Order: sequence, then structure tokens, then C-alpha cells
Amino acid sequence: MDAFDVNLPRDIDACHELILELDRERRRQAAVIAQQQETIAQQQETIDRLQSDVDLLKRTLYGRRRERFVDDSQQGLLFDSTIVGADDDSGSGDDDESDDDEPSPERRSSKGRGRRLFPELLPRKTVRHELDEQEIPEELRNDPTARRFFKKTSEQLEFTPASIHVIEHYQEVIVRDEASGETTIATAKKPPQLIDAYTGPGFWAHLTASRFADHLPYYRQEDILARHGCRIGRGTQQRWLFALALAVAPLVELMRRLALQSEVLGCDETPVKMLAGEPPGCTKTYLWSTVGDNAHPYDCFHFTPDRSRDGPDEFLAGFQGYLQSDAYTCYERIAAADDRIVPVGCWAHARRKFEEIHFSAPSVRTHTALGYFQRLYDIEDRARDSSVSQRGALRQREAKLIVTEFHQWLLEQSERELPKSKLRAAIAYMTNRWQSFACYLDHGAIPIDNNRTEAALKYAVLGRKAWLFFGNSQGGETAATFFTLTKSCNRHHVDPFAYLRDVYTRLPTTPASDLPSLLPDRWIDEHPQHRLQERADEARQRADRKRARREQRRAHAATPS
Repeated sequence: MDAFDVNLPRDIDACHELILELDRERRRQAAVIAQQQETIAQQQETIDRLQSDVDLLKRTLYGRRRERFVDDSQQGLLFDSTIVGADDDSGSGDDDESDDDEPSPERRSSKGRGRRLFPELLPRKTVRHELDEQEIPEELRNDPTARRFFKKTSEQLEFTPASIHVIEHYQEVIVRDEASGETTIATAKKPPQLIDAYTGPGFWAHLTASRFADHLPYYRQEDILARHGCRIGRGTQQRWLFALALAVAPLVELMRRLALQSEVLGCDETPVKMLAGEPPGCTKTYLWSTVGDNAHPYDCFHFTPDRSRDGPDEFLAGFQGYLQSDAYTCYERIAAADDRIVPVGCWAHARRKFEEIHFSAPSVRTHTALGYFQRLYDIEDRARDSSVSQRGALRQREAKLIVTEFHQWLLEQSERELPKSKLRAAIAYMTNRWQSFACYLDHGAIPIDNNRTEAALKYAVLGRKAWLFFGNSQGGETAATFFTLTKSCNRHHVDPFAYLRDVYTRLPTTPASDLPSLLPDRWIDEHPQHRLQERADEARQRADRKRARREQRRAHAATPS
């Protein structure tokens, strides 16, 4: 008999007990397996999430940042081919890269560029190249009828380094000795200066534009000045700019008040490190941007030591209208506390969440969502040059139906997704505040996204990347003041140096009632020679090329296959 059979119990009760024990062991092992499978599923979910984060990080560090939506052969199954096209440039923010994979009707050829014409406003010097007597042929040298003249053959740009010069001020003095022994003196007055310093308005304008338009750190500007023969320490530069910021504060406050009168105000924020603490270290402070509409065209900045609601409560005080921002709770609570403020969502922020998921894990659902965004942005692209009323009518006629359909689709997909999935989080981002996203349909003046404010904030981010941190809170306030001036100049394509030099010269004698004449948009109307026309033309041409590509895509999508 087998040894295994010998060890089996012979008693019925013992056999039942053995069976029950084996069943309990099976159940225990099944429970352990189920727990392990749940652990494996959780770990796999964590791995997928971390892999997605790594992919996005690698894309941020090494890849193209354009949030493009490239079509595939399945797109025709999702929407009418007459509406959805091959890609989407409209929702990709303010990216300036060109599309090499799409034909452009205005792409410039490398040949036949033609002769470069230099602006007439540039000063010109004449250099005459004369013939040596030995180079003149004998028959021309002795011919009295031969005519000699100079022919202009070319123009060449040359550079003369910036120079620092000293202005010696002499005040006229008249003195008369009286018979009584007293002396009568009359002295000419010097023109008032904005701050007490041994430099002039042009020098201050150079420091300001270098720091807050060209984003040069103080130490780098110190070296540049030293090359021109005058080293000025970074501490001195900082003190001068702080004094100048206090002096121009009335003009900046006027710009901020006018921006708050906008019907639609964009708002956003970015962190900036500040040296502080014991032992010395860094703390996180914030720069906030408030961008006015076309009737109040000023890009304003504000500094706060933290990200709390106290800062926006202060610089948004008195505003009433549409406040467009991301979903930071600070803005939402401000709007909830004041019924005069209507929160407006940013479709670019919402689209970005779906695009990131589509980048790491493409699916039919993410493709469908991006298709909805593309259809809405196509409508905005066609309405870009329309009036406010025409744009609003077009949105009501075409975009409203798409928005309603998109909302219903989001609700349906939310029920199918797992609670912790990224797609469900992206859907919840929109559905939880759907009224603010649909708000742009009600008014043609409301932009579909807040990209204009993000673009303004990136102007300050360029400076942050160069000088890394604020030295103290005064440095933060100074930066907010001058970013307001220089970014508003940038918005109107104004030469910041020429503008600031004139402001620094005129401000000491300008009464408060005449401050509006120093606003950048009004100043450039009086000084059109200081408009950076090439930049304005370049921006317009780039926008025209993008629009032509989008129209080409839509026309291609509308053509039956």
C-alpha cells in the first residue's frame, strides 16, 4: 500500500476534519493571492503614473514644448471630417516655433533674398576710396576730358561701443556789491532731478532697461560698465533703481488702476526666490500679473511675500467684471466673495491636461477630447479679426453646440473612468467649474484662454532665470514696478530705453493731471520714431503664417478623401 494512503485517517469524523482544514487553508491562500494581486495592481498603477511623470519631465527638459495635436487615421471616426483637421496650433499657447512639416505659402527662399535696406534713421558716415596714381591707366591719367567721380557701391553696418560721458553743469551767477556792504546774488536754477544721484536720466534708463527689459543681473551690468570706463557697484545700482521705483510709483499706480477698469482682466502668478531667513537661505515669494483688455492695454505686475489671498485681495480691490485665470482657489474664492466679479476659465489650461495624458498614453478618449478643443479653437481662429459682436454671434451660432456636446461627453466618460485615473482628474477639472468655462460664449470680448497673461508672466520669468532671486522685499517691489513699465512697452512695441529716458526727464516737472500723457500707449503716439516697427511687423507676419497653415489644414480636412 502507498505510504500516502497509510497516513490517511480511517475515521469518518477525522476525514471531515481534514477536509475542513484543507478548505480553510485554500481560503487563506486565496485571500493572500487576492491581497498580492491588489498590491501588484496598485504598484503597477504607481509605476504607470511615475512613468507618465518621467515622460513629461523628459519632454520638458529635452523635447519640444509645443502642445500639438497630430491626427491619425482614426480621427475620421470621431468627428465630421469637414470640421476636424490634422493638427492644432491655436491651443498651443504663444509658441513661436515654425512648423517644418507643413507647407507655408509665404515661406522665404534662401535664394533671391535681395539687397538689405538699412533704416534711414541710422546715422551715416561716408568713406571714399581713391585710386592711387599708379593704378590709373596712362591714357586716362593724361586725358583732360576724363571725368573723376565717386560712385556709391555698397552699405555696411558698423558698431561703435556705447560710451559714457560726463556732463559738467555750470550755473550762471550774477553778483553785485551794494554800497551798504551787502552783496546781491542771483543764481540760475538747475533742472530738477528725479532722484539724488551723480548720474542722469539716460544712465538710469540704461540701467532699468538692462535689468528689466534685457534681464541682465547687476553683476553683469557692473562688468559691462567697467568695459566702458566706469565701474558702478551692484549695490549702488540697486539703490538707484529702488529710488527710481519710488519716484515712478504714481505713474505705475495709474496704469494698475486703469487695468482694473478692464471689462476682462487676466490674472496669473509665478514664484520667485528671495534671500531671507536665519541662517541665510531662500524663501518663496510671488510675482502676479494683471493684464488689461484692449481698451486698457497695460500689463501690470505685483509683488507679494507669499501666495495667500491677501495679495490678490489688495491689488484686485475695486475690480468688477470678468476675471480670467487658472483654477487656483485664491481666484475662485475672490470671485465667490464678490458677485461683481465673474470667474472665467482658461481652455488652454484644461486642454493641457488632456494633451499631457495623450502624450504619455494615447487613447481614443484623449483623442476625442483634443478633437473637441480643436473645433473650438478653429472657430476662435476664424473670428480673430472680427468685432466683439461678430465674435459673440459666431460663438453662439457654432461654438455653443460643440461646448454642450463636449460637456455631455465629459460627464459620460467620467462615469466610466477609475476614481484615481488621470483622465478622470482632467475631466473633473472642467466639470467642477463648467460654468466658468462656458462663460466665454456669452461675450465676444472674453478670450477663450488666458494665454495673453501667461505670455506677460513669461517676460518676468526670463528675468528670474537670469538673476535667480530677489535680494529682499524691496527688490521684489522694484521688479514689479519696472516690469509693469517695460512689459507694457513690450506690448506696444515701444523702445523701453527711449521711453524711460523721457519719463525720467519729464516726471519731476509733470503735474499729476498730466500723468496720462506718459502712459506707454499714449507716449508712442507722440513719439512714433521710437516704435520698434520691425518687431511689430515680425509678430504680424508670424501670426499670418500660422493662420494660413490653419486655413490650409481646414481646407484639406474639408476635401473628400
